[in-house]
Amino acid sequence: MKLNKELEALLNNQINMELAASYQYQAMAAYFDERALEGFSKWMSEQSKEEVEHSNKFYNYVLKRNGKVEFFALDKPKMDFNSIKEVFEATLAHEEAVTASIENIHKLARELGDYGAEVFLNEFAEEQEEEEEQVQKIIDKIVSLDVDNNSATLYLLDKEMGTRE
Repeated sequence: MKLNKELEALLNNQINMELAASYQYQAMAAYFDERALEGFSKWMSEQSKEEVEHSNKFYNYVLKRNGKVEFFALDKPKMDFNSIKEVFEATLAHEEAVTASIENIHKLARELGDYGAEVFLNEFAEEQEEEEEQVQKIIDKIVSLDVDNNSATLYLLDKEMGTRE
């Protein structure tokens, strides 16, 4: 079944949104590396890789449905932050934008009666709930442990963040 052109355009936007997220998360990893926060850097690098995987899934789906893949120019990612909390607040805001985008694509697929696309998108809708929950928990730890003002808790949370696989 060939993709509806409007759905194809939204899927291409999603491909590029996932790549932009990867780019931003790798920039955040660099921010942490520059501060010798290897655990936070590892967490962000893993997040970056995951976004590339998501982009590839959308890419392959567009091709599977005989669509045309389009790549857009990426904006320079933000590199400077005032705190660790700010980095993760930006991460959460981005994940919320990705969730909204996926929900918008899902809505169109439903309106078009494209059940295959709906099934494909279900995995991402569920994953986004997990992503937002995970990042919110990190923000909660940063706040409750006062990580930005306490080097001991910063050290401990950095070690914990480095255990991500």
